[in-house]
Amino acid sequence: MVVVLAAALVIFAGVSPTPSAAAPLRLVTDQWVPYENLSEAAAPGFSTEVLGGVFASMKQEVSFEEFPWARAAQLVFRGERDGIFTAFYNDERARYCHFPSEPLARDKWIFFVRAADVGRLRFSSFEDLMGHDIAVLRGASISPEFWDFARRHQRVVETASDEANFRMLEAGRVDLVVASHVNGTRLIASLGFVGKVAPLPSRSLKEDNLYVIFSKQRVSAEFVAQFSNALRRFKQTAAFQAIYRKYFQDVPPAPKP
Repeated sequence: MVVVLAAALVIFAGVSPTPSAAAPLRLVTDQWVPYENLSEAAAPGFSTEVLGGVFASMKQEVSFEEFPWARAAQLVFRGERDGIFTAFYNDERARYCHFPSEPLARDKWIFFVRAADVGRLRFSSFEDLMGHDIAVLRGASISPEFWDFARRHQRVVETASDEANFRMLEAGRVDLVVASHVNGTRLIASLGFVGKVAPLPSRSLKEDNLYVIFSKQRVSAEFVAQFSNALRRFKQTAAFQAIYRKYFQDVPPAPKP
């Protein structure tokens, strides 16, 4: 059963938690379409639905809460919540969290520009970004090389949402936006920016797996191993294939790494 209450989506997958989980899990996320969107009951996100199916198979009760990404991450790092999704790997997250051996999905960080700049701007090296203003989600796990460039050149604007970044791009306040290929493509459509904003047809910044990650303070490594096995099995089901088709069948190809 799925229940939406304000910004929290709660899934009751069973009355008894698995032996490795002492209490119902409390997971946090942000709004990152198509992976998570708790305000939309009919389409709460690929990761949200997959996690619901996996935890149901484990007879594990779980709740989901929505916060801005940086705040959600700190709640998990401080041990105030059990886990966060959907997350790329980075060293800081690995210090505080268990990464399952099985990912939820895979995606790429790429640049988006105004459609009029597709032929003018390019990204073959970081030198191509000199003199341009770039917007990015605060706390995003992009490559270390990108963040090193951002620190040295101070032309990167960090915000609390990808939607805000795309609105700044369309309005001409920044020249480029860094976003996940899938998320950025969906935002262009939902914001009415088709024909105005487009992916930059250059190489991607990073391609990597996406995970739900679990607090080392609150969740045992044994439970995370059980979850990985359950996720691996769930991916072989018709239910998983239906979820995948629901969220990804219309996603166009991304730029090559």
